[in-house]
Amino acid sequence: MLFFDTVAGGIANEDTISFQVLQGFTCTRVQSFEVVKVKRLIKGCRRRGNEKVVLQESQLICMFNYIKTENVTVFTDYPADLLLYYDYSLVDPSLCQAYFSALGFANFSVFSSTLAFKKQILFNNALNCLGISGTNINKTQLIILGNMTCLLNSTYIQNSDVYVVEKLKLCLGLSSDQSTAVENVLLTKNTAFGAPVNWTLNTLTSLGFLPLYLSYNFWGYFTMSDKSQFLKTFIPSLDASLASKISSMKSEAMKVSKAKTKMIIRAKRDTACTAGAITQVQASDDSFPFGYDVTQFNACLSIQSLKDNLAAISEKAMGSDYQRIVLDKLNQAYPTIISDEVLQVLGPTSRAAMITDISKWNITKIDTLSALMKSSDGGWSSDQVSAIVSKYLSVGGNSLGSLELNSIGGTNLCALDLSIINTISYSSLQTASALSLVNCSLEKMQALFSIAQKAFSDTVLTKSNRATSTVSANAYQLITNYLGGADLSYVRTLSASNLSMDLTTFTSLNPAVVNALTVTEVKNLLGTNLPSLKTYENNTVVQSWISLQLQSALDTLQIGLTGGRATNATTSTAAASSSSSSSSSSSSSANATVTAAATASTAKPSASGLSVHPLTRLQQLLLLAVVMGTMKLMN
Repeated sequence: MLFFDTVAGGIANEDTISFQVLQGFTCTRVQSFEVVKVKRLIKGCRRRGNEKVVLQESQLICMFNYIKTENVTVFTDYPADLLLYYDYSLVDPSLCQAYFSALGFANFSVFSSTLAFKKQILFNNALNCLGISGTNINKTQLIILGNMTCLLNSTYIQNSDVYVVEKLKLCLGLSSDQSTAVENVLLTKNTAFGAPVNWTLNTLTSLGFLPLYLSYNFWGYFTMSDKSQFLKTFIPSLDASLASKISSMKSEAMKVSKAKTKMIIRAKRDTACTAGAITQVQASDDSFPFGYDVTQFNACLSIQSLKDNLAAISEKAMGSDYQRIVLDKLNQAYPTIISDEVLQVLGPTSRAAMITDISKWNITKIDTLSALMKSSDGGWSSDQVSAIVSKYLSVGGNSLGSLELNSIGGTNLCALDLSIINTISYSSLQTASALSLVNCSLEKMQALFSIAQKAFSDTVLTKSNRATSTVSANAYQLITNYLGGADLSYVRTLSASNLSMDLTTFTSLNPAVVNALTVTEVKNLLGTNLPSLKTYENNTVVQSWISLQLQSALDTLQIGLTGGRATNATTSTAAASSSSSSSSSSSSSANATVTAAATASTAKPSASGLSVHPLTRLQQLLLLAVVMGTMKLMN
């Protein structure tokens, strides 16, 4: 991404630029290009056969702002995901079916929570375009809708043409209502898969992702042999992020089997192993532990077999009940301490560990920490992360270097105590991969920003001693993930740096800092992304900022923002903002005052349950006088 403008700028034919390079498209990087070049780059991001560029919401909105004045008639010339943000009012009614047909290839999960409401708007527009008045959608209409079919509720699924199953089998993330509805269609209607009594292994392999979401009512029509054979090939093809769904699928598939399997179902009180001892043969089967309920898994798994096949068993024993059995037997095998070598192959099973389990873990090596923190194995609780990292740091010579930061990741890093975070050096942060800090508290974000500000300053990056009054595009992109902890002074520097901050980043800033920005500062901060401010106007951070601005000032942006103040009454935020800009030599002091005043400008419950109300006009003037007097004394 740091070299996107260099690479993309040197290639004349945008269709030949690799998708890996095009993923670096941002408003910050393309604003140095001529508009015609940017538009060609956007078209270069369209589908090429079955391949597509994976783009984020901020990139797609930026792209739309560049083409919104275009008279688009061939929608397949653009990335399908871009059409999610396209202004439907610009679509000629005679071309609406072509628009939705192209939109049908889009990934509707790309919407942020702020803009998720657009899914329903798009669906309503599609119904109107296709002339769908009831809940019955025919096959032709389903084909046009494409991936939008994944948004259908249970009523539409059950009332539409049975071809709906063909579209839904490509969907990931079906809700329980959607799953129940599609199962009902399969069981009761004349689908292409035939009557349930005739279902075979081929039926399972033809259902796409649907087996992940179907209940034992569906699985009961297959033999144990068919189910086992299917799971052996289906599970390896799935992404590790679907671990919980895979575990649920195995559980549902185990509940019922056809009578022709002639298997004797023993009562759960029978603790003898009747399903067969678990050995290397069973553990290496991709469908394992299918065929073993929790009782049989416990009865048939010996401690020696667990030690001999720990990696395979830990990887496949999904579900907390199975994982707890593994951990209990492991504690029996190693009653005092569990070594690095054992922990490195514990895999997803490690997530079921209690703090008492972790207390026995010998975490001395970076390889062990990296293996335990592998994100594809599942998430950790804050207490678990704290216990694991503390065990690692208790070993002499271990610290939070770049390798450790890469292993822990941003989400887990936010679970650590502030005292530990403060030990991170700027050089470690500088050489670590980008960290996602969306779960960090403001206090921890501010601590990390302080470190990042030094790590990614232009003087450090360019190895120059000459200070600059702006921030370069490279420095900005490297520090973006840490801006949630940025102070007002730094954000104002960004505003003067011609960087075009996207709205995802803008709404992640400290709300108190955002509230202290003027209309002009926000305009300069967002740059070419300014029109997106209207799109995000229902976001709480944006709403709060709008409410503090004069409506007359908002009108100068010419993007249709409403909700500003009608009068020219000066808020505490504006007063503090004035004091901040009045003396550059005392910017840090003024910045702290602005932040405090901005926080006080909105009535909030205090710890005692009382409300903190905005300052009166007289109080604001007194505050300004105190600040100016303090600055005078400091100088």
